[in-house]
Amino acid sequence: MGEILESNIIDKKKIISEIKRIKREKTIISAGSKNFNKVVGGGFFSGKGYVIFGANKTGKTQICHQLSVQAFQNSFKVVYLDTENTFRPERVRELAESNKYNSEKTLKNIYVSKIMSNNALLLKLNELDSIIKSNNIKLLIIDSINNFFRIERSDKQISFLKTKTTYLKILEKISNLTQRFQLITILTAQVAPNFIEEAVIKEFPVGNQYLNHYFSEVLYLSYKENGLIYIHLVNSHFLPEKKVLYTITKRGIEDYKM
Repeated sequence: MGEILESNIIDKKKIISEIKRIKREKTIISAGSKNFNKVVGGGFFSGKGYVIFGANKTGKTQICHQLSVQAFQNSFKVVYLDTENTFRPERVRELAESNKYNSEKTLKNIYVSKIMSNNALLLKLNELDSIIKSNNIKLLIIDSINNFFRIERSDKQISFLKTKTTYLKILEKISNLTQRFQLITILTAQVAPNFIEEAVIKEFPVGNQYLNHYFSEVLYLSYKENGLIYIHLVNSHFLPEKKVLYTITKRGIEDYKM
C-alpha cells in the first residue's frame, strides 16, 4: 500500500512539473473560467490541438467565441474557419463589451472564413502558411472539423475512399500547422450516439478513429440541466481525467457556484 501511495505522489509531482514547464515555454489562452482552466491544465496551450465534442447546445461554439475574445485580450489574432455558419459577430460583441473590450477591434482581430466543403477547407488550410507568417496568429479554430466528413460519408455519389483521403489530408495539415507555428488549435466535433447503455460518454465524435490519430487532448461537453454543462477531459498526454460543471452567461464561460 505504501509503495502505491508513493507512486501516486511521484506521478502527481511529474504532472505538476510538466504543467509548470509547459507554462514557462508556451503561450496560454484562458477559457475565462477557473474551473474550466483547471481541467485543461491552466488554459489552452500553444502547440496543441484540442478536440471538443458534445451534443447540440452544450456550448461548443460558445467556447470558440469565448476563446476568440480571450485571444484579443492577449493581443493574438485568430483564424476562425466556420463550416456550420454558426459564427455570430453579435455574440462576440456582447462578450467583448461584457469584459470591457473594444467590440469592433475584437471582431477585426478574428479572420473568419465560411467553409462550404472539405475541399474548400483543405484549400483554405493550404493558404494559412502565408497568413500566419504575416500576422500574429496564435489561435486556429475550426467549428466544426467533421461537418462535411459526416455529410460526404453518407453521399452515395462520393466514394468513401475519396472522402476519407480528403479528411485525412485536412487533419494532417492542421497537425502540421499546429506544430510548425505553435498554434493553439481548437476543433469542435459533431457526434454520433454511443449505444452502450449506462455509458458515461453518451456520444463519440464522428470519425473519432481519425481524430485520435492526430490529436490527443479531447474534451467532452454534456448538458446537465438549467443551463449547467459538464466539461470532461477524457483524454490527454499529460493530464488526468477530470470533470467539472460550468455555465454560459452573457459574460461567457463562468464557474458554476453552488
